[in-house]
Amino acid sequence: MYGFGDMIQKLKKDPKTLVFPEGSDPRILEAASRLLAGNFIKPILLGNVDEINKAAEDAGYNIKGAEIIDPENYDKFDEMVAEFCELRKSKGMTPEKAIPILKQTNYFGTMLVKMGPWRLSSWRCNLLYS
Repeated sequence: MYGFGDMIQKLKKDPKTLVFPEGSDPRILEAASRLLAGNFIKPILLGNVDEINKAAEDAGYNIKGAEIIDPENYDKFDEMVAEFCELRKSKGMTPEKAIPILKQTNYFGTMLVKMGPWRLSSWRCNLLYS
């Protein structure tokens, strides 16, 4: 039988990464803090770095060690726009339309998982598998 403890042990041997598009949400900050303390899933929080750090401090959560990615300053944003346009070309997607869409953390997070080595994304507190 495969239980929760077995899953945690497996994750500790091969930690995974979880992308949280709602990086400043108190529920997400609590989850990130707990995941960091457990050391078996690495959280990536999406949003403005200063806003996320302030929200964590205000809520009393320790998120030191979490990676924070701001869509406004992502170094591969142009690649992401091109990939998004390619995926949605049949719907008439253009870079001009894609940029404001991808600056929304839910779309950004989905594309980050699609393009990157990460396997999981949390959006609206639901798990989406890439």
